[in-house]
Amino acid sequence: MSRWEKMKHGFLHETKKFLIATSYFTIWFYAIGLYNQSQMLHFGVDGADSMFSITVALIKAAFVGKFLITVELLMPIKVNKGKPIFWPLIGHSLIYVVLVMILHANALGIEGYLLHSKPFLEGLLEFGHAKPKNLIMIAFIYWLIIVHYLTYFTVQKAVGEKEFKDIFLGK
Repeated sequence: MSRWEKMKHGFLHETKKFLIATSYFTIWFYAIGLYNQSQMLHFGVDGADSMFSITVALIKAAFVGKFLITVELLMPIKVNKGKPIFWPLIGHSLIYVVLVMILHANALGIEGYLLHSKPFLEGLLEFGHAKPKNLIMIAFIYWLIIVHYLTYFTVQKAVGEKEFKDIFLGK
C-alpha cells in the first residue's frame, strides 16, 4: 500500500469513527437534554425548544467525539492477544470522564459568559451546582456513556474490523 493509500485509509477510518462517535453522543446528549427539559417543565420553567436542544446536542457531541478520538490517538488502549481488556478499559474510561467533565464545566463557563453575561467562574460553578454529590452523579452518567463507546472500539480493535462487523451486524 502506498503512502497516499495509507493516508486515505487512515482519513476514512478516522472520519467513520468520528461520525459514529458524534451520532452516539448526540443521541445521549439529546436524551439528557430532553430529561432536563421535562424537569424544567415539571417545576414550571419553560424549557428550550427541541430544535435548539438537538443543535446543542449535536455541537457538543461533535466536540466531545473529536476530543475523545484525539485523546485515543495520543493514548491508545493497548490490546494484547490473550490479555483481558477490562482493566485498561476501566482506566481509560475514568481518564476520559475526567476530561469530559472538564470540557463540560468549561462549556458552562463560556455559556454563562457569552449568553448570560456572567463572569466565567460563576458559570463554571453552575456545573453540578458546585456540589460534590451532583458532580459524582454527572460523572457516573458520563462514565456509563463513555465506557460503552470505548468498549465498542476496543473490542473492534481486538478482533479486527471485518470480524467485528460480522459478529455485530452479521454477514
